[in-house]
Amino acid sequence: MNAITDEFRQKPLSNFWGISLLLLLILVFQIVGNALSNFILSSAYGLSIEEVKALLIQPDFSALSINLGRWANFIQFVFYMGLPALIFTYANSSKPLHFWGNPTRLEPTFIIQSIVLGLSALPVVSVLTHLMQQIPLEGNFAETAKKLVEVRQSLFENMLDMQHLGELAVCLFILALLPAFLEEYLFRGIILKVAVLQYRKPFAALFFQASVFAILHLSLYELPGIFLMGFIFGLVAYRQNHLWYNAITHFVFNGATISLHYYLNHAAHGFNSFTTDDILANAAIAIPASLLMGFSLYGLTRKPQ
Repeated sequence: MNAITDEFRQKPLSNFWGISLLLLLILVFQIVGNALSNFILSSAYGLSIEEVKALLIQPDFSALSINLGRWANFIQFVFYMGLPALIFTYANSSKPLHFWGNPTRLEPTFIIQSIVLGLSALPVVSVLTHLMQQIPLEGNFAETAKKLVEVRQSLFENMLDMQHLGELAVCLFILALLPAFLEEYLFRGIILKVAVLQYRKPFAALFFQASVFAILHLSLYELPGIFLMGFIFGLVAYRQNHLWYNAITHFVFNGATISLHYYLNHAAHGFNSFTTDDILANAAIAIPASLLMGFSLYGLTRKPQ
């Protein structure tokens, strides 16, 4: 990333007009993708669009509701993350690999550090989210924030209602692997790369893409944690000059949460009363985890590859 080629500097959308267009595409495709997913699922399951909407907004945790939630998430995510990234790429007469970078080889040491970074970041982000939830809010803002949290939590609990390993594999693909690749491609591959060209200092570019990353997740209480991860992902991408270690870290971060959720739901008596937040949002775990997080991040960013 810090060795961006002159070729990309000459691309027509390698500026903030390009980023503005990309963000507009994301917004439009999010709206269209939502409507399209409702139509596809309505046709596939023989339901009215109103029935689909009702089960997605207020899931009843039936098999139908769970499947609708997972497929809707898949369709919408591909539509508003994947398609804008591809449109931007080919509008710049580029190829996806140009934004992903092509390392000569992946170093085993860096792979291990990427895994450690993803695992150790979980408790740190969970504690940040927990601290944000303790901040008192007032009036309508507090009520709106509470409703958004409840809806978001209900949607994820519905999708993560996994009865067997096959469903775990599906959730790992939809909620861990797919975001790891599409979000890194969009935010670190495209937005960060363009921002580095526009800002004089790399820190400003890293801050910009992390802010966009956090805001587009539309989660007030998770905002600091998502911003932190966005900044870390951006720093690793900037120093490594490709996205492959980012994808590993991102997948591990998301996948570990899903796997822990599955384990707790199927654990023996005495453990199944715990939630992922009970385990992860714990200062006793987060403090040593933050040290591991710092060491692994240092290892991945101490020098460009």
